[in-house]
Parts: sequence; C-alpha cells; structure tokens
Amino acid sequence: MPVRFNYSPLSAADAEEQKPNLEPSYSPQTASRRVLFIIIFFETLLLLVMFFRSTQTTKYSWPALVYSPAQDAVEYGVTSYAITGEDPLFHIPPSPKLDAAWDELYKFGVSQIPKSQARLLPNKTHPIPGDDSNYIVELDVFHNLHCLNMIRKTLHSDYYSGQLMDLAHLDHCVDWIRQSLMCAGDTSVVVWQWDPKQSITTFQGSVAHTCRNFEKLREWGNRHKIQTPYDNSVRIEDDIVIPIIPKDFTL
Repeated sequence: MPVRFNYSPLSAADAEEQKPNLEPSYSPQTASRRVLFIIIFFETLLLLVMFFRSTQTTKYSWPALVYSPAQDAVEYGVTSYAITGEDPLFHIPPSPKLDAAWDELYKFGVSQIPKSQARLLPNKTHPIPGDDSNYIVELDVFHNLHCLNMIRKTLHSDYYSGQLMDLAHLDHCVDWIRQSLMCAGDTSVVVWQWDPKQSITTFQGSVAHTCRNFEKLREWGNRHKIQTPYDNSVRIEDDIVIPIIPKDFTL
C-alpha cells in the first residue's frame, strides 16, 4: 500500500526561520584581530618610509649650518678655476689697475645687520655706536681676501713699501687662510692629463668645482655695508646673550 504524505504550506514565520543564514558572523575576537592587523601593517609601512628617508638624508642632504645673515645670498654653481694666463687682470705686475681689481672684491668694508639677526648668530657681536639698532659683522670670505691681498703686497714689497703689515699680522693672515681652507675642505678633484707638447702627463687645475656664487656674496656685502663710522673705543651693553668662542680655540 503506497505511503501517502500530506503537505501543508508553511506560515511566513516558519519560512523565515527555515532560511539559511548567509551573512558572515563576526565575533569580538575576529574584529580585534583585524584591527591589530591593520595597526601592524601601517606601523610597518611607517617604519619603512622612515628608514628610506633617513638613508636618503644621510647620503644627499647638507648638514645643519651655522646661521649667517647672508644665507639667502648663497647660490651654488659649477665653475672652473682660471689657470695662469687665462685671467690676465690678476696676473699683471703691481699697478693701480691691479689694486683697483683687488679693491673691487671686498673694499666696501665691514657690514651691519639688524638686532633681530644679531640674536641668531652663534657668537655675540657688538652694536654700532651711534646706531645701536644695528650690529657690526663681516663675512669671512672678505676677511680672507683682505689677508690674501696683504700677503700679495708683501711679495712685492718694493712697490708697496708704505702699505705692508708687520710680521705678526702676516702670520695671522697665513694661519687664518690655512684654517679657512681646511674648514671649507674642497673635495673637487684635480686631474692629470697627457700633454703632447711635453710628452708627459701633467697636473690640470682647470677642473669643475662646486662653488658659492661670489658675485651674490659681494652684492650682499655692498647692500649691507656699514653706514656709520665705527668707533671701536665705545662699549655698548645690550640684552643679547650668546656664547662667545674662547680665545684659545683652534681647528
């Protein structure tokens, strides 16, 4: 005898209960793991970025610089030094023309800067008597040129007999230039090349150098030349407190 089955339609409530649960279930543990994974991912990414940036900085960036009021005038470029004979003006015998060329390099004298810039210097300088809102300074490159010019004149003492420095001053100039050269530490490379006229390899000094644009610095010196005659016998107290390099400091 065949078995008979009786079917009756499900109610709406029963049908809802019989639906499979297709939505994923989230437990508190699963959510915590996902948040932890995201945090670890971004921390790792941040560490990688910091590592590569530090590597690039080590290789290519300039070191922290001592403040100079002429920082904005610094402009780098590539140039080659003139060798003997290529710049005849500075190779002529002593004459008014040669002296004028040297004077043009630095003879605008010392400079003045406002108090706001004097506060930023690594070493304290003095207010200008009669104009104590400004302070006296000199860019070291111009002091070097002054020293070098005095040495040049000493080499031609017969022509500059009345303009020569005493020996102590000359010794100061020589050692100042020595320290300046060591401080700058130019790492440009001089080379040796074959000279067919002599049939030997010879030193070649006219090579590429990375240099500060001297004309920009000279323009800065002209713009900031001191306007009031400087009386070094007058002492002025001010409220700027900056360490002063000890007198016995040397490179």
